[in-house]
Amino acid sequence: MARAWTVRGGKQGEREQAALDEGLVVAGWESLGDLSDCSALEELGELLRRTYPEEAPRTVRSWTHQLRRFLTMETGDFVVMPRKFRSVIAIGRLNGPYEYRGENPPGFRHVRRVTWERRDVERAAVKGDLRDSMGSLLTISELSRGDAVRRVATLAAGGVDPGYRGYIEPPDGPAELESDVEEAGSRQLTARDLIGLWGWSRRTADVIDLVDRELVARGLRADPHFTDVRMDGIVTVSAVAAATAEADVTGPDSGRAYQDAYQDTAAGVDDGSDQADLAWRIGSLPFVRDVVSIEEQAPLSRAVTRMIQGDFSQLPVVGPHDRLIGVVTWEGIARAQLGRREATIAEAMHRHPRTARESEELFGRIGDVQHRGFLIIVDAEGVVVGILTASDLAAQLKLRVEPFTLLEEVERRLRRAVGCFTVEELRASHKPHMAAKIHSAADLTLGAYRFLIDDDARWAKLAWPYEREDIVDRLKTVSAYRNALAHWDVDAPEQDAPALDATRQLLKLLQVIDRDPVPGGA
Repeated sequence: MARAWTVRGGKQGEREQAALDEGLVVAGWESLGDLSDCSALEELGELLRRTYPEEAPRTVRSWTHQLRRFLTMETGDFVVMPRKFRSVIAIGRLNGPYEYRGENPPGFRHVRRVTWERRDVERAAVKGDLRDSMGSLLTISELSRGDAVRRVATLAAGGVDPGYRGYIEPPDGPAELESDVEEAGSRQLTARDLIGLWGWSRRTADVIDLVDRELVARGLRADPHFTDVRMDGIVTVSAVAAATAEADVTGPDSGRAYQDAYQDTAAGVDDGSDQADLAWRIGSLPFVRDVVSIEEQAPLSRAVTRMIQGDFSQLPVVGPHDRLIGVVTWEGIARAQLGRREATIAEAMHRHPRTARESEELFGRIGDVQHRGFLIIVDAEGVVVGILTASDLAAQLKLRVEPFTLLEEVERRLRRAVGCFTVEELRASHKPHMAAKIHSAADLTLGAYRFLIDDDARWAKLAWPYEREDIVDRLKTVSAYRNALAHWDVDAPEQDAPALDATRQLLKLLQVIDRDPVPGGA
């Protein structure tokens, strides 16, 4: 079965045109001679170490795997070459074995023959996950996951990338992640699966720092950063060299760039690249991603029908490959009709709507959503990937605020419910050094209540119509939830739906035994 590979055309695209003109893909490493009899991984590694003794071991390992891919790619495999200064890719199929052309200029001697089937496939025609895989700055990397081969074949045949909606199995652990990146050049997985490799399920500040440190220690980096996407969003993990160095990894200069970049990253030096922070990113929100859109040539009546059927206030207008052209709103439709203009999408459309990228900080764009009611989310190619609306923000506000209001109400009712206890009884459930700080129920933490009531005499004094063990267990769950919420978290609290529901149920029980006073009552 055919495989698919990305082969780059040089750090400045210098090998790109020669590859297209002569039907070739070309690797660098100009100091190496003929590799026809040198395809074993260990042999290649030893040759590279001898030829480039000043390079870091991690750099040599990366080059070794890349060269082995180049030498062992099979006839019939697909080759993808991203064009350096154009927003297109070339797709071809290998039709010959490795060749060493010693008469060629340096940097053009290691070649494979290719039949180019399409030279100008727009990047926008490629779905974001596959495009990210192709974006590795390694000279040679494999496209293996997310049904990549079938999708590349479809593009090569002139079709449209069908995308992939299946689940990408994660590696078994951090070591396997590092191994996968070495073997293929990059590794895709969800943000949820990435932090799960270290046993975490929430993106708190501590977890973000830990995973970042672990990635740096292994010479890896996630793009986009795993806080810039929703939990089930895809990130591409690659070597720090590939993500940081301006040159692709083809020779000694880029090797030093790799080593410097790795050392700077490990030391916390800002190399100008994106750094992880605790900002709330647009991409982490659950906005609408299956966007209903319309073409500019369609009749305006079709836009009206879609907006009424979907209860939409706006409809993106797109060109080929879902690139954004403009947006139709009810206001635009009304203006077109009241102005007695032709009832077309072109007349009703606003051609320069505000857009945002998923990596942008949410708070910096809330004003746009407030002013217009929506913000269209696009990717690097201008392809519409989602719409963020005012109702989305309202839903997020509810998700973020409701847990805190519920917890505050639980604590308020607990304070009143234990008002029958003396200060000595309140202090009895605390260790001596803490007991002295307790002067009333207002000094109790939420976690202290389960210890307070888990006593025969005190439980009898409360006379609650519940099972003590059940209430103690509920308080334990809710106090743990409260502690978790005390730490900053990228993810909305619906990630802890069972704990949120437990809080609601506890509040319901407390409302029975602690009724609010009736105004004007006796």
